[in-house]
Amino acid sequence: MRHRRPSVLSAQVAATQAKWFNSPVMFHKGSFSDIRRHIPDFVRRDFVLPADGDERFFPNERLDTIVRLPIGDDKSLIPVGLVSKNYSLVSHAEVLDVVERALDWADVALEDVKSQITITEYGERMALSIFLPEAFSFDPGDGNPMALRLECLNSVDGSTRFRALMGWFRFICSNGLVVGITRSDVRRRHVGDLILSDVQAVLRSGLHDSEVEKKNLERWRNVEITEDRLTSWVDKDLLNGWGFKASARAIHIARYGADGVIIGQYKDSKPSTIAMRETNPVPGSPQRCNNLFDLSQILAWLAKERRDVQEQLEWREEIPNLTATLLS
Repeated sequence: MRHRRPSVLSAQVAATQAKWFNSPVMFHKGSFSDIRRHIPDFVRRDFVLPADGDERFFPNERLDTIVRLPIGDDKSLIPVGLVSKNYSLVSHAEVLDVVERALDWADVALEDVKSQITITEYGERMALSIFLPEAFSFDPGDGNPMALRLECLNSVDGSTRFRALMGWFRFICSNGLVVGITRSDVRRRHVGDLILSDVQAVLRSGLHDSEVEKKNLERWRNVEITEDRLTSWVDKDLLNGWGFKASARAIHIARYGADGVIIGQYKDSKPSTIAMRETNPVPGSPQRCNNLFDLSQILAWLAKERRDVQEQLEWREEIPNLTATLLS
């Protein structure tokens, strides 16, 4: 008889239906020590079927099973993936350990950082966000501070490479923005132990580059975006990059400070001309987009609205290239 395991999805997940490679995700916020409680442990086991009557099954000599161990009230052991015998399992707990040591190296006290994890239902993929203390934040000129954020992505099933990067986060609208600070980035395949120096290098480079980035973002506020320039860019560059719907939403937010849905006919329409129905105001967005910084936040909002966690990051990273033509 097959036993169905009760769902552990939170009400927040049910409301948003966020996914990561089609796996539902949960979100947890708190102190660095708080989020450790939501990190499961994993072990590798032989990939073999259980005995069935007189039939005998032998382990696969090339593959292992990654198994999630019990966590909290959930006492079940759950297989989450198959990996090669050469695969190096880097647990999420190891990532937190390395981040903790990197923060200590940078003289950033754990009690001064805010933390968040996005983790799949069975825990096979995790995105860790560390928001550095207020001393590292800055106001680009609109009264809404931006925090410097260290992000680490990891998987235990080989579906996502380990990655560490830094960028800016705007709390008023929960927008993440990756700009030139993407130079502070490392990606590693699971072929060996996680190296502390990798995360230290990202943190060191990010802290150094943040001063340059502040000036760049302030400069973006002085790059005027006229209606003609906005329309031309949306109907060409953004349309080619992000498609019709995202382009139509972007220009609607730029014009009215609120998101919208398409209600007009696509035929003979452009993103800038198609009829839209207004939905919700976008936090932190002015009623009229006046400069490149405002536009970058609109794009960051649209990236955050993607349902898939991987897509959110990919879209954020495309923002600098999408807006490059507006700097010329």
